[in-house]
Amino acid sequence: MTTAFKARQFNNKHAAVQAAVESIIASLSQALSTKGQATLGVCGGRSAELILPILSKAPISWSLVRVVLADDRWVSLASEHSNESLVRNKLLQNRAADAELFSLKTHHRRSENALAFIHDQFEKLQFPLDALLVSMGLDGHIASLFPGGTENQDAKLRVVASTAPVAPCERISLSPRVICESRHIVLPVFGVEKRDIFDQASQPGPASQFPVRHALFSPDAECEVFLSP
Repeated sequence: MTTAFKARQFNNKHAAVQAAVESIIASLSQALSTKGQATLGVCGGRSAELILPILSKAPISWSLVRVVLADDRWVSLASEHSNESLVRNKLLQNRAADAELFSLKTHHRRSENALAFIHDQFEKLQFPLDALLVSMGLDGHIASLFPGGTENQDAKLRVVASTAPVAPCERISLSPRVICESRHIVLPVFGVEKRDIFDQASQPGPASQFPVRHALFSPDAECEVFLSP
């Protein structure tokens, strides 16, 4: 396992957020320039709540951008726990209102029953993702790939079902394959507690211990880490 990530340190969270937004915009702009379209993966959570509203105002051709969630909880859109609801409210506004969103939540009763359906829907997307915003939890998880979970294993499909240690437990997530193949990963790490976990996870070891290693040590992705107090 070799070091594949680039860590950038900032004095405050505001500066880190701005830099993360600029990095995502640069990747999308390059894809739009070279291919005429772009695919963007986005997470939920507190870091996303800071980054997505600023990103929504970026002066790019959002009608040519397709957005997919990094993961979601198996809840309705009306739930406060829905990542799709957060993305619709925080990103698909302003200039980004013209972007096309691909949902991970379906009509299926269980997330595991939806995997093949979503994988087929993803045929309309262009992989690998041009940019992926994904945050890290205090246990070192990313998306809905959790320490010790079987979802960390190689998957034939582009999505996996998983079980979180806290409610709501049932989840669906981009697979390790999709994360590792992304062209550019933006990983915000804000706060002392997360920095401690990052320092451990940034050492070589199995991704099943700290799933954030899928991003940090991907041989294909350019992973930028944005560190701040």
